[in-house]
Amino acid sequence: MLTFTPCLAVLAAVVAAQDAALATIEWRTGIAKVDNLIEQLTPEEKISLVHGSTSQDNQKQAGYVVAIPRLGIPAVRLSDGEAGVNVVNNATAIPMQLNIGASWSKSAAHASGYVDGTEGKILGEQVVLAPRVNILCDPVTGNFWQSFSEDPFLNERAARCPSSSGASHGAANDVNSIVDVQALQEIYWSAPGALLEAGAATLMCSYIAINGVQACQYQPLFDTVRNMYNSTAIIMSDWGATHSTEGSAVASLDWEMGSGVYFAQPLYDSIYVAKNLLETYINLKLAHILGKYNEFGLLDKPTLPIGEIPKDVKLAHAQIAYDMAVKSGVLLKKKGALPLSPSAKIAVIGPNGVQWSHGTNFAERAYGFTDRQISPLAALQQRTGTANIPFAVGVDQEGTLIRADHLRSLNGTNGLSRNDTAGGHYIDSQVNFSGTSAFPANLSFWWHGQIHADAAGLYTISFQRQIPSSAGKVDADYGNIFAIGTLSINGTQDAGGYRLFGDGGARPWSNAVTTRDGWDSIKATVYLEVGWHDIKATILGLLQQSISVRLCWVTPEQREANIQAAVDVAKSVDTPLVFAFANSPAQIAMTLDDGMDELISRVAAANPKTVAILQNSEPVTMPWLDTVPAVLEMMYPGQESSNAIADLLLGTHNPQGRLPVTYPTALNKSLTRDPAYPGRAATADGNATFSEGVNSGYRWYKYSDTPVLFPFGFGLSYTTFQYSALKDQGHGASSGGMQDPSRHAGWGQKHGIPLTKLTWPDCSSPVSSSSNPNSASNNDTVFSVHFTLTNTGAVSGVEVPQIYIGPPSNAATTYPGAQFAAIALVGFDNVELAPGKSVTVDIGVPRRQLSFYDVKTGEWVLARGTREVWVSKSAQNVVLSGPVTVTV
Repeated sequence: MLTFTPCLAVLAAVVAAQDAALATIEWRTGIAKVDNLIEQLTPEEKISLVHGSTSQDNQKQAGYVVAIPRLGIPAVRLSDGEAGVNVVNNATAIPMQLNIGASWSKSAAHASGYVDGTEGKILGEQVVLAPRVNILCDPVTGNFWQSFSEDPFLNERAARCPSSSGASHGAANDVNSIVDVQALQEIYWSAPGALLEAGAATLMCSYIAINGVQACQYQPLFDTVRNMYNSTAIIMSDWGATHSTEGSAVASLDWEMGSGVYFAQPLYDSIYVAKNLLETYINLKLAHILGKYNEFGLLDKPTLPIGEIPKDVKLAHAQIAYDMAVKSGVLLKKKGALPLSPSAKIAVIGPNGVQWSHGTNFAERAYGFTDRQISPLAALQQRTGTANIPFAVGVDQEGTLIRADHLRSLNGTNGLSRNDTAGGHYIDSQVNFSGTSAFPANLSFWWHGQIHADAAGLYTISFQRQIPSSAGKVDADYGNIFAIGTLSINGTQDAGGYRLFGDGGARPWSNAVTTRDGWDSIKATVYLEVGWHDIKATILGLLQQSISVRLCWVTPEQREANIQAAVDVAKSVDTPLVFAFANSPAQIAMTLDDGMDELISRVAAANPKTVAILQNSEPVTMPWLDTVPAVLEMMYPGQESSNAIADLLLGTHNPQGRLPVTYPTALNKSLTRDPAYPGRAATADGNATFSEGVNSGYRWYKYSDTPVLFPFGFGLSYTTFQYSALKDQGHGASSGGMQDPSRHAGWGQKHGIPLTKLTWPDCSSPVSSSSNPNSASNNDTVFSVHFTLTNTGAVSGVEVPQIYIGPPSNAATTYPGAQFAAIALVGFDNVELAPGKSVTVDIGVPRRQLSFYDVKTGEWVLARGTREVWVSKSAQNVVLSGPVTVTV
C-alpha cells in the first residue's frame, strides 16, 4: 500500500488543483498604485511579467524579467549571489556560505548580505539570489559550500542577517524526498521562514518532489509561506524546476525561471483561451510581483544602469571579505605546531599553496578581482618578509604536453585526429595551439584517437584552454553554450568544462586551481593499464575569439617524482605547510582531490611537524590525521583567502571558526550513506526517505550513538576558556541543580590583532514576535542561560559557547506521536576576551526552539516539562549542564 502513497498524493493534488482553478480569489493589495497597474496591463503584458526572459544586455546574470515601459514597470535582473554577485562585470568574491556558517557570526552573515546588496545594485541587479538555506546532509551529491549548515537554528540565525532582497531555496534534495510534515516544518522550512520574517522579497522552490508532488506546486509549502508566515514574497521556481502550468499557478507560484515553458503561452491559453483558470490567478501573482517592485521603490523608475565596482568600494569590500575569511577558519587540531614561531623555517607544499584557488569547479558566485588573488605562498612571503620560502607543488594539476609518439590518430599515425565545424579534417602531432597557431574564432573542434600508457597507474589528463575575455560581449555572443569543453577516456566522460550560458560570463571555473599561466583546466584522473586507450575531447568556440588549447598529462612516473620533490623540501625545513583541496562534489566522496592524502601522509612521515591546510566543502576523512600536529580547515574563503590563511597560521589572528556540519568517520557512517539505512539516499526508484525525522545532522549521531571524526560546532583556539557559574532565568522556566561535568583547555602563545569592527545592525536579537501565540515566528525568550566565561590563556580569542537542549522527560506521555530531537542547538554567541578577563554570558532561548509542530492541529505547541540543558563547546563537548522545567 505504501508504494501507492506518492501516486495518491499526486492524484489528490491534481483534483485539488482542478477544483481550485475556477475559484474566485481576492488579489487586490489595497495599494491603489499596484492595483491600478494590474488593471491596466493587457493579457500579453501580464503573461510577460510572470516568467523569465532573455536579457538584451551583456551581464549574463541568471535571470531577467521584461519591462513594461508604457506603465513605468522596469526590467528586473536576477543574479546568483551566494558568494558574491555573478555577472560579467567583476564583483568581490566573498567567502562561501559554508564559511559564513563556520564563523557562527551574525555580523559576518550580515556583512555578506551587505556586500551582495551593495554590489548588486551597482552592477544593475535588482534581485540577488542569496542566501541559500538548504539543510546540508549528503556528502556525496556536493554543493555544501552553497548553504550555511546542517542545523536549522544556525541556518535561520545566519539567514536573518543577510540582505532581505535575496531568495531562499527551501528544499531537501534533488529527488522525490519522502519527509514527514513535522520534519519539513522544523528542519527544512525553518530557515526559509526566518527569511520571510526578516522581510525577504523572494523565495525559491526547488527541483525536488516532496512526498510525490513537485516542490513548485506542493501546496503545503505554499500554504506555509502564505498563511503561517503571512508572506506576500514573490515565489519563483529554480531554473527549470516548474513542472506544470495550472498546478503551479493554483499553488501560488509567481515566477517561472529561467524561461516560460509553462507560464508563457501555456498559461495564456489556460486563462484566456481554454478558460481553465480565472484571470484572478495571474492577477494575484502580479500583486505579489508588483507589490514587491513598489515596496523596493522600483516602479516609475528606469531599469537600473549597469555599472562597475568603484575602486573605493572594491577596497572596502576586500577588507570585509578578509574579515569574514579570518572568522571562518576552523582549527581542527593543534599540538604545538601552530601558531608558527617567527623563527621557524617553513615550506609551502601543494597546488593550492603555490597558487590561488577559487574553491571548486562550480560558479553561481563571483569570481573575484584577480589583483587580489595571490597565492598563500605569496601571502606568507609578504607577511614574513621572506622572499625565498621553499615550495613544491606536490600534486601537479597540469603536467606536460603529451608527445606525438604517445598519441595515435584514427588512421594509425602519430597524433590525434581533429575535426571542426567548418568541415575540416586534420591530424595534430600534438595538441598545443596558442599565439600565432591559435584556432580561428567562431569554430568548435573535437579530437579523436588514442593515448599510450607506458606504465600502469594513475594518470592526470588535463585539457586546457585559454579563457577569452567577456568584456563588451552581448548576450547573443554567448549562444546557448552549456559546457565549454569535454574530455573522455575509454568512452566515459571523465570531465566537463564549466557551463557558460546564463552564468556570469567566461571564467576558468573547470578546476579549483587553474594552470600556472591562468588557463582553464578540464581535468580527469584515471587508472590506465599499459597500452593504448581511447580519448575524445571537444572545445567550443566562445565569444567570437580565437581558441588556444593544449593537451597535457601527469604520468605515474611524474606523479611519484612530484611527491618525492615535496618530501625532499619538507625535510629541509622546520614546519612544512601542506595545502590540499577537494572539489564539490569531490572526485571520491569525503576524500581530498586525487593524490592529496598521499601527499600529506608522505610529507608528514618525512617531517612530524607538518601542518595541513584544507580547502574543501563536504567533510573529508583525513586518514593521515594522527600523523600531523595541526590541521586548519578553511573551506572556500574567497578572494582574500591567502592573506587570511597566512595571518591565522602566523597567529596574527586567533582561529575562531566552528564546524557548521558534522565530519563523519567514514562515508558508510554518514547519515545518508550508512548501509543500515539504504533509503536515505536516492534509490533506483528515485525516492529518498528522510527516516531520521527531526534527528537530522549531529542530532542523528547523538541519537544513534555513532562516533564522528569531528562533531558539529567543533573548533579550537590558540587560547583556553573556562566555563563556570551556570544558572537560568526566565518567566517561563525553573532550573534544577546545574552541574559542571567537564572542562576543556587549549593553549596559545601570541596576542592577536583585533579584526576590523563591523558596524552592522544587531541581527542577533530575534525579529519581532508574531501576535499569534501558535505562529512559527514567535521568538519570545522563554528563559536565558547565564554563566561566566574566562579566558585562561595567554592570548586574546573568541569563544563560541553553544546551548543545546534535550527532549522533555515526559514527551512520550504528554505529547504522544510528536518527535523530539535527542539534542538540539537553541542558542549561541561569539564572545571575545582578552587574556585573564571574564564576562557573564547571557544567551536567551526563544519560544520557537522549545516548541514542536503539531501535525494534528497544524500549529506550533510549546513543549512544557523538564528538559536537560547543555552548555557546550560543540555538540559532543558539554562543559556545564542542568535541568530546566518549562512551565509557561
